[in-house]
Amino acid sequence: MTDPKTLQYLWRYMAHADREVARAAATVSDDAYRRDQHISFGSIEKLLAHAIAAQSVWLRRLQGDDTPYADIAPPPRDQLTQRWSDVHTTLLAFADAQTPATLAAPISFHNRAGHLFERPRGLLMLHVADHATYHRGQLNSMIKLAGGTPTPVMLYTYT
Repeated sequence: MTDPKTLQYLWRYMAHADREVARAAATVSDDAYRRDQHISFGSIEKLLAHAIAAQSVWLRRLQGDDTPYADIAPPPRDQLTQRWSDVHTTLLAFADAQTPATLAAPISFHNRAGHLFERPRGLLMLHVADHATYHRGQLNSMIKLAGGTPTPVMLYTYT
């Protein structure tokens, strides 16, 4: 599907971009952070919690554990950055251990609706990065609507 170096780069970018959107989320008031905007998971707080939970679940799936997705309670706002950093540390160590053979290996898992899928690990790792990008776009819109300062982070700006 792709080579390990490309996925490692993409996941490092993902961790960087997630940190940037977390910083951007810190520019909104507590009320705006928790306010339901009727976008995606509702509030900035809940969407950030989803992003953390999804990355944790996908890591377990990529390691061969057919972990069901479950929403998590949003972490306290002052602990969000550390919680996400811990997830990123584990994700990046996993990415660094990949080889062409491990990326080609099939992974079986059930999605949220209970449907069984089997896909190459490399494809699923691309999905994790794509999912993060999708939600960062939503978060940037929500941050702007909440009066905060969104982040202009884009892949081409990452070095």
